[in-house]
Amino acid sequence: MLRALLALLLLAVTLGPPAANAQAPPEAQGVLLGLRLAQPIPKPLPYYATSTDSTARSVYRTLFLTHSDSTFRVEAATSGLLIPRPDEFWRVGVKRSIYNDWVEDFAWAAPQGTLPRWSGIQPYNGEYCEGHRVQDVLYAGPAYLALEQRSAGYCEGAAHPWLFNTLAVVPIDSVTHTGLTIDQVLGEPAQATLKQATTDYLARLRDPKRRAQLSSETDPANWALRHQQGRWRVVGRLDGVDESAQEVMVDLPLQVALPPSLLGRPMPSLSWSAIQEAVPDAVDAVIAPDESWVVVLHPQRLTVHRIEDDGVGPARLERRLSARAAVVMDRWATGERLTRWQRRLQATLDAES
Repeated sequence: MLRALLALLLLAVTLGPPAANAQAPPEAQGVLLGLRLAQPIPKPLPYYATSTDSTARSVYRTLFLTHSDSTFRVEAATSGLLIPRPDEFWRVGVKRSIYNDWVEDFAWAAPQGTLPRWSGIQPYNGEYCEGHRVQDVLYAGPAYLALEQRSAGYCEGAAHPWLFNTLAVVPIDSVTHTGLTIDQVLGEPAQATLKQATTDYLARLRDPKRRAQLSSETDPANWALRHQQGRWRVVGRLDGVDESAQEVMVDLPLQVALPPSLLGRPMPSLSWSAIQEAVPDAVDAVIAPDESWVVVLHPQRLTVHRIEDDGVGPARLERRLSARAAVVMDRWATGERLTRWQRRLQATLDAES
């Protein structure tokens, strides 16, 4: 017995304590990834007046991806957008209605399990107008939606047709809102940044005709969040000055810090160039909050990769997509929150094999 104890003691001394740089396995994580995809339609929208319209409409899909014990999987998927709010899940979508030669989209948001409501097409538009009003979701979060709204058409007896293309950020529980000003959501410094960006852009224009077509007045409600190159970014839109300047607009990228309440996580540090170096055909990416893995969007597919010390590793998971996709939501969970998501979503989403 004594010899056995001495042997164990000698073995412990030989092996020493665990290495200081040994890392614990990463905590299980999950992300609800909201995507906007283009679905073909059989013919152009009525009053096909501009290249901003096409023979496709936007549809939405939510994927629930998880990472646990070195395994990546698509745990569930559903049509539309599924938004985690503090006490419940909400669903968000866009309903398209048709009345004669008038086509109109209605963004809606409602608690999961309840019927959504939208106002419907006004009878005058359906009876006397030819045209459309299209809404695309650019960002979806627990408090706000960012929308792009395009409309073109002509009504009987009107002096001329119309065309507009605007951005708006609206409360998720009041999607018919005309749009919150940028200072209402991001503070007065953000509005000053938008105004300065407008002034700087117009000052750089060399074409006087082009400058005359653009409004010199900043619209603080004409802004949105858009996901590009692995980041949520703020963009302001500068409109044409009047109807004669149809299809004249400029999107101005704004250097504005976004609060965690909008992002739901810290701003990632992994650069877009590092992602493109490993995945040359990447069109966008969503990076885990601890930067241990990344979901990369390609044309018509997505892949999931570990992030190693020397950059983005090879793909560990791949899923085909029906069309080119754009990120409109990424909400992350770990620990008890992730367990709660898994328990609640298991019964309501379409299980993936």
